[in-house]
Amino acid sequence: MSYNRKMAKVDVIEEDLEITAATAGAAPMPLPGRVISIFPAFAHRNFQLYFAGQSISLIGFWLQQIGIGWFVFQLTHSPFWVGTTAAVGGLPFLVFTAFAGVLVDKFKKQKLLIFTQSSEAILAVFLGLLVLFSQAGLPLVLIIVFVNGIVAAIDLPARLTFIVEMVGKKDLPSAIPLNISIFNAARFVGPALAGFLIAKFGVGWTFILNGISFLPAILAIMMIRPIYLYAGQTDKHPWESLKEGIKYSFSHPLVFYMMILGTASAIFLWPYQTLMPVIADRVFASGAQGLGSLLSAAGAGSLAGAIFTSAQSRRANKGALIFFGLLTAGLAFMAFSLNKNFIAAHALLFIAGFGMLIFISSVNTLVQLASPDHIRGRVMAVYLTMFVGIMPLGNAVMGVLAEKTSSIFAIGIGAAGILLVGAYFYSKGIFKNLVIESSRA
Repeated sequence: MSYNRKMAKVDVIEEDLEITAATAGAAPMPLPGRVISIFPAFAHRNFQLYFAGQSISLIGFWLQQIGIGWFVFQLTHSPFWVGTTAAVGGLPFLVFTAFAGVLVDKFKKQKLLIFTQSSEAILAVFLGLLVLFSQAGLPLVLIIVFVNGIVAAIDLPARLTFIVEMVGKKDLPSAIPLNISIFNAARFVGPALAGFLIAKFGVGWTFILNGISFLPAILAIMMIRPIYLYAGQTDKHPWESLKEGIKYSFSHPLVFYMMILGTASAIFLWPYQTLMPVIADRVFASGAQGLGSLLSAAGAGSLAGAIFTSAQSRRANKGALIFFGLLTAGLAFMAFSLNKNFIAAHALLFIAGFGMLIFISSVNTLVQLASPDHIRGRVMAVYLTMFVGIMPLGNAVMGVLAEKTSSIFAIGIGAAGILLVGAYFYSKGIFKNLVIESSRA
């Protein structure tokens, strides 16, 4: 056995002892060994608590996402303003996320998350009350969406980098896709529930229930006992810390390639969500409940993709998974743009959701595992800037294109764009060498 392997084995033993000491060993819900062998992160008390809290909170997130799109469309009857509202909400990710990474690496992530989750809950309830009392015009909605985006720009990198503090490095490859699966499982339930609430009780309740859904998530975060508490670089100037994270992100080949793929998906793939209210109304004449069922079909596909990807967490080379996911999503959206049948649309969105999850979760995994511990927050923040932060641009571009042509045609153009990016990466042989390397700096 080589020296490096001996040291890795010692690290794993020491980490197991740290986990037992920090979390009192057993998880609150014992699971069969077969389940743990596929999803090792579920063996941890911390991750079970986090998973339960986020499962409820993220259903609320999807209630608000669907509610915002529907409410703005009813106010304006314009796909441009639907896309613009989504762009305003995502703009802080472009402007503030890189700076938020400095905060994430400097302060305790647990306390930071309690603050951000509480702030988002208050904003959601406030918006819901304004809508219920008919006080929410478009300018006020845009302001609230923007402020919420600022808070979310801090919350997202903090949540993603808090994972390693919950489960340790050994089970990080299992926890990352499971974390993404929460988002997409909620996406299966949330849109359908949002459609029901809008149709039966009014759109304001989607915002209020989102605010309430944060309570179990906040409680779960408070109950977590972190395994690692990385010391912040308090002696380094924030600007120097930011430059260090940016330099690493653009100089590390694997992270750089993943940022390009994230940016491409933000422009070409993800804007489909903001255009779905228009498609549900104008293409399929299905109303709020039809919108909910269409997005739930995509969510169901994403959940299937998350389970598939989680089971592949020990695979070293993720290149084949990334290419397969990209190709599947691109072809499914291309077919969707040519389809007029409501039932077939559900099947195509299921396939698209399946491919998108495989694609983006594999990209996310590579970025996190390629990031050294002491700058993981900043590297993830830079990646999220190039991914989530670019979504406003994608939403705005697709909104304009949809206004000039049609929403379903814009989705087809996006599908063609992501397929071209995939073809270029494939022709350069990039997908062949995307190997996970867990940085331990």
